Amino acid sequence: MGLNSSMSYNFSGSVCSWKGMHCDTKKENLIGLKASSLGLSGIIPDTTIGKLAKLQSLDLSNNKITALPSDIWSLGSLKWLNLSSNQISGSLPNNVGNFGLLEVIDLSGNNFSGEIPATITSLLSLQVLNLAGNGFEWSIPRGILNCKALVSVDLSSNRLNGSLPDGFGAAFPKLKTLNLARNEIHGLDTDFAELMSLTSLNISRNLFKGSVMGVFQAQLKVINLSMNQFQSHISKVQFNSTYKWSHLVYLDLSENQLSGEISLNLSQAQNLRHLNLAYNRFAIQKFPRIEMLLGLEYLNLSKTNLIGHIPSLANKSLKVLDVSHNNLSGEIPASLLEKLPLMERYNFSYNNLTLCALGFSPETFKTAFYGSSNSCPIAANPVFIERRGNGHKGLKLALALTLSTVCLLAGLLILAFGCRRKSRKWVVKQPSYKEEQHISGPFSFQTDSTTWVADVKQATSVPVVIFEKPLLNITFADLLSATSNFDRGTLLAEGKFGPVYRGFLPGGIHVAVKVLVHGSTLTDQEAARELEYLGRIKHPNLVPLTGYCLAGDQRIAIYDYMENGNLQNLLHDLPLGVQATEDWSNDTWVEDNNGIQNVGSEGLLTTWAFRHKIAL
Repeated sequence: MGLNSSMSYNFSGSVCSWKGMHCDTKKENLIGLKASSLGLSGIIPDTTIGKLAKLQSLDLSNNKITALPSDIWSLGSLKWLNLSSNQISGSLPNNVGNFGLLEVIDLSGNNFSGEIPATITSLLSLQVLNLAGNGFEWSIPRGILNCKALVSVDLSSNRLNGSLPDGFGAAFPKLKTLNLARNEIHGLDTDFAELMSLTSLNISRNLFKGSVMGVFQAQLKVINLSMNQFQSHISKVQFNSTYKWSHLVYLDLSENQLSGEISLNLSQAQNLRHLNLAYNRFAIQKFPRIEMLLGLEYLNLSKTNLIGHIPSLANKSLKVLDVSHNNLSGEIPASLLEKLPLMERYNFSYNNLTLCALGFSPETFKTAFYGSSNSCPIAANPVFIERRGNGHKGLKLALALTLSTVCLLAGLLILAFGCRRKSRKWVVKQPSYKEEQHISGPFSFQTDSTTWVADVKQATSVPVVIFEKPLLNITFADLLSATSNFDRGTLLAEGKFGPVYRGFLPGGIHVAVKVLVHGSTLTDQEAARELEYLGRIKHPNLVPLTGYCLAGDQRIAIYDYMENGNLQNLLHDLPLGVQATEDWSNDTWVEDNNGIQNVGSEGLLTTWAFRHKIAL
């Protein structure tokens, strides 16, 4: 047997003084030996450990031991045996029954095979039995029913099959933890009905059937029934009046054949942290109400036949969320999108959802939102970018700015199609406020549909922020000069949120100036922060926000100017020379390898084909 050379021991002193050795009070007999994680390897020779007749505790875990000495089974005083995480192979000898005083045995993580010895029936004092992660085969021996002192049993990840011994539930009045996962054991939910002290049950990846109702008993905190063949109506669990839902912390019913609507007593499960109902045969239903589960950390409702919208999910502790493979629709709530970067995992794929994916990488959008529509109707919803106070006010500001970009978007589309159109000549009045900068405000301006006021005392005292040219000393006076005092001759358009003017700022910057007449009630500091966030958004189909000006209560957004008019006119104006819609009857399309090509005589800018390209 080998010993890791990096370990150093002083063998000159008393054995009782060695590391890992524990003797009785008289220092005469070794009663405890701990040699875990020492790099021990190979076979333990006979007449070594087997000679320690008074040994009560033996820990050789986390080594590379391949075989045990034959005389180890003579240690009749042994109460605690830990041989976990080694490489011991072969069958477990019937001699294990010699350990009549044994209270804990842990052989997990080895290569044991064959049957679990029937002589286990002799271990009347056994409290902990851990044989997980081996290759034990056949059925669980009936002799285990005599081990009535058992508190914890872990037989997971073996090759056990058959059914549980008759009377299994009633045999263990003290059993708190039972793990039979990853075997091929079959049986019914009623096999566990009499385990009244049980707090944790894991029978995942087996062949159990039944209604699951029998499992919800007594004090259970952890229930994992996943990957079995339970077929009952989920609502039957509701009628189990003896189960206390307030104890439940972990529930996994995934990958069974459960039916009906998800109507568990979730309102009473205030301590639930983990809920997995994925891949069942539930009825078509709306998203279940889980708002009361404030401590929920894991939620998997994948393929549970959900329809309708996703609620806001106020669960602040949520770390894992999977609602994939359903028929959910509508927008993913902005409040939920905001939480996703803080989560460990999330999946919204294979639904009919819509979201603004500006905050996610293309790879994340492809894997976590597959099948969703990437739409940003609100240019850069500040609620999504960073939650701050006055969220609704910021939303209004963002909406106003977004609709402004829509009015200017046609320029981008036209340039993308390589089209050119003669622009009308603009008659710009000579600046007057540049010459009369001493004149104080407030300044009032009027269009056909609105009157707006910039309540500032002096035009030169109000700065204009240009994001990419912060050193430019531009003020509200320059805006007045650039737009000829916001004259109607420079008016490009007038939308729901206010007018848009054209102008040239110092330095030759050609801009469109959007006055947000009904945009926001934010303070100056809040508005500046919102506008600066929006200015960081770069997207090929959004007109860039160049800068802004806060003139009194008036918020003014400054965009790059785009040629060729606005989207409204391009979509709705009649083609040149056409007086009525009936004249469009000869406007035809031809499909070829290069896409839709116009055959009409009016030119590309006046055809339905062009409108079709804009729509796409």
